[in-house]
Amino acid sequence: MILTQDEKDMLNGKYGNIKAESIDYIIQLGEAFGAERLVDIVYCHYPAEMGIYKGNVEDAVEYASKGGKVSVPTTSSTLCCDLEKPAITGIPLSLAKLQMKIEDAHRSMGILETFTCTPQHLGFIPPFGSYTALVESSAIIYYNSVLGVRTNRGGLLTRYSAICGKYPLMGYLLDENRKGTHWFKVEIPEKRMDSSDAWSALGFYIGKIVGSEVPVIEGVTTQKQEHLLALGATLATAGSVTLFHLPGVTPEARTVNEAFHGKVPENYYHITEKDLDEVYSQLTNINRGEKIDFVTLGCPHYTLTQLQNVAEKLKNRSIADGVRFWICTNRMTRKQAEYSGIVERIEKSGAKVITDTCPVESHMRQSTCREYGLKVPNVEAMVCNSGKMLRYVKDLIGCRTALLNTDSCIESAIAGKLIK
Repeated sequence: MILTQDEKDMLNGKYGNIKAESIDYIIQLGEAFGAERLVDIVYCHYPAEMGIYKGNVEDAVEYASKGGKVSVPTTSSTLCCDLEKPAITGIPLSLAKLQMKIEDAHRSMGILETFTCTPQHLGFIPPFGSYTALVESSAIIYYNSVLGVRTNRGGLLTRYSAICGKYPLMGYLLDENRKGTHWFKVEIPEKRMDSSDAWSALGFYIGKIVGSEVPVIEGVTTQKQEHLLALGATLATAGSVTLFHLPGVTPEARTVNEAFHGKVPENYYHITEKDLDEVYSQLTNINRGEKIDFVTLGCPHYTLTQLQNVAEKLKNRSIADGVRFWICTNRMTRKQAEYSGIVERIEKSGAKVITDTCPVESHMRQSTCREYGLKVPNVEAMVCNSGKMLRYVKDLIGCRTALLNTDSCIESAIAGKLIK
């Protein structure tokens, strides 16, 4: 690998052992994938270091004690509990106390305690074409596809990019790897696509087909951030999509021809309402009118506007006995929502505004419940508007599920049974 003089100096310890170790790991990563050189990154979204993973928090605390400091703006991904209000989720106190140790570790390293899957909502939006190192699948695909920022799936080595400010020039940082590989033509009425759950279902259907490649999706369009978030989040989890192109919306794909870098394939996939209906059937095994005990919104984390919308729909209404209703967001958005009275209006109904975490990364995981002596499954029947959430719930929490639109989720929470 070709290194600059500054990179050689860093590797040789000029800037300390921590930076030398970090760039060494990044060089090894690049060499493993045939990268010719490193590039400077302008931003990093740091890996989740969660108490539900054995030794994860302890490792982070030990690493921070060595004196490492991040060298680029660095935000942090979600944890296993709401650090400010741990009791709100019912997490065992000992697990919450373990997770809380991460705050001092992150502060000492200069990592910002955002604890979210949507750092773009907090103003972390690098310039088009800039290089970054990110974790969290829904953030990665949003930055690549909607913002035109360049990143791969960072994984645990993102820690070392944050320290040295470098990443190998490879994967989706390269022009040639950002062209479309699969062509989808969507023929679904515009009215049907006017909800996040529909975009989530579309992402689920396409993700299963493309795996880790780059879909170009023609025939649908949107200017709503929540639709693009839902599409990307489910593409990234039903498959392992890191970049998609929506011609006329995403910045590198003003046309289908541009999305394919001038080489449009002859064949395409045709998607109809029937295909979308199949996704709802796959993700729903709760019958209409059947009792439910958990409703969640905010996967990916909700914006202030979305919280405001939920507050309006819950006005003068109450959540049914025996139903837990979580609306997940980041802590800065909750602070603003508290200031604006939105949280008070939501929680007056019995619903809870949760930060820093989400159900599948919480103590409700089957493995964690068994470790702490909690009921398994912790939830019997979950209703949600996110394909990403439901993609994980069956295996991680082990409950029955239903994919519904936002209004039906809220009505189900109030009724205590599936409403659609």
